[in-house]
Amino acid sequence: MPAVGQTEWTLSRERLGRMRSELPQRPYVERVQIGIVDPRTGKVYQARGAVAVSPDRAARLVLLGPGGTTALDVWVTRDRFRLSIPSMGFEKRGGASLSETRGLPIGLLRWWFLAPLDGKLVLARSSKEESVFLLRDGPATITMRTDGERFVAIRREDGHLEGLEWSGRGLAPRAGARGRYIDGEWGVRVDVVVEEVLPDEPDPEALLDPDEKGTTL
Repeated sequence: MPAVGQTEWTLSRERLGRMRSELPQRPYVERVQIGIVDPRTGKVYQARGAVAVSPDRAARLVLLGPGGTTALDVWVTRDRFRLSIPSMGFEKRGGASLSETRGLPIGLLRWWFLAPLDGKLVLARSSKEESVFLLRDGPATITMRTDGERFVAIRREDGHLEGLEWSGRGLAPRAGARGRYIDGEWGVRVDVVVEEVLPDEPDPEALLDPDEKGTTL
């Protein structure tokens, strides 16, 4: 491991602490445009919808198809998920095991929307322009490089690789932010554009398990 002086270490910790302090503490809703690329065919599926997030607790993504019907409904917590494609009669449930989420865009919500900066800081390097952080979050290792506006992150866990690039002047919810998520094993790519951050918090029931007491967004 490279040697890091106390001054550089202190600067890195201050920068990470500042970014964490800017993360939302209350639930929020974003209007989003999503593009999902099928790695088998290269076809891009475009849709608009909304993502509701209760930080560190649950996230729900609902995309709309023609006529306002639900094209995709994804609900995640740290240890559970449910993905539904009503037009195909497809539904999949699972837990925290990566073997259950591979090939599905679960990691985008579970990692980046729920807890993008979680983990213990193991190593950091900082210059005037940018910082690089190495975080350890349970069995996962996250490497992140940022200048405060553009984030490039790689998450490794049990041989599985996820990558994400995000631009948006910090990680607080903001219209105009955009990102690209890639599942390193299956090649699934998800492009996200935040069109609007709504002024009101989501209905709390929208973040419950949809098959139990949850409502739509």
